[in-house]
Parts: sequence; structure tokens; C-alpha cells
Amino acid sequence: MEHSEAIDFLSKTKRPTSVATTIGRTGRIQATVVGAGYLDGKVFWISRGHTVKVKNVKRTGRASVTVINRENQRYVTVEGPTKVYEWSDTDPTGHVQRLKKYYTASGRPPKQSDEEFAAKMANEKRTIVEVTPEHWYGSL
Repeated sequence: MEHSEAIDFLSKTKRPTSVATTIGRTGRIQATVVGAGYLDGKVFWISRGHTVKVKNVKRTGRASVTVINRENQRYVTVEGPTKVYEWSDTDPTGHVQRLKKYYTASGRPPKQSDEEFAAKMANEKRTIVEVTPEHWYGSL
């Protein structure tokens, strides 16, 4: 698969079905359906902060994400190192703005007021996980 094909697919597929895969403490694979998106050259998902997948990523620094276009069942899997943005790493106002930007990029812009959105994100300790593509493959 050409790099440009993967980027085109990831950039244009809105509200895809996606699966994040991480490695647990025992070495077992842990896979979870997530709402993924593509922004600034990275594939990302947003999660509650204390989930197993976030703990796994923080421990290993790696993950894979498979992004599936529900209309035609085409997909791209991205594997690579991760960066985690969580509440303890940043100021709350900046983190809420980042969350809003990422939700919008994934085709799921917030529907509530800024105050309601911020309160919900803070309550759930929403965390962003970015995967920098090192390796990708799929069926386009």
C-alpha cells in the first residue's frame, strides 16, 4: 500500500468503525472498538482516562489502530509509537480545546455547549491517544 493511498483513506473516512489494539501486562493482545480519526499525520482515538487500553499504551508506548470504512469495508491498519494526552499533562482549558479539535476531526463535533462539553470531558477524564504511523497495511 502506498503511503499516499493510506493518508487519502484516513483523511476522507469520517466516522469510521475502528479497533485499537494494545498489549496487556501478560503479553496478551487487547482489542477495543474506538472512535478513531486522522489529524496532523497521526491516527488517534479518545478514551476515558483509566481504561485498560490507555494503561497498556502508557506502559508500552505502542499501539495499532484499524480504521474501517463502513460503506465499502475497506480498511487501513496503522502501527507505531504513541503519545498520550491526559488531564494530568496539561492545563484543563487547553486539553478541552484539544479534545474539541480531535472530536471534530473524527467527524464527531461536540453538540453540547462549551461548558457542558468541558464538564463532561473533565468528569470522564477524557484522554487522547495518538499513533504515529511507522507501518501501515490494509485493503483499499
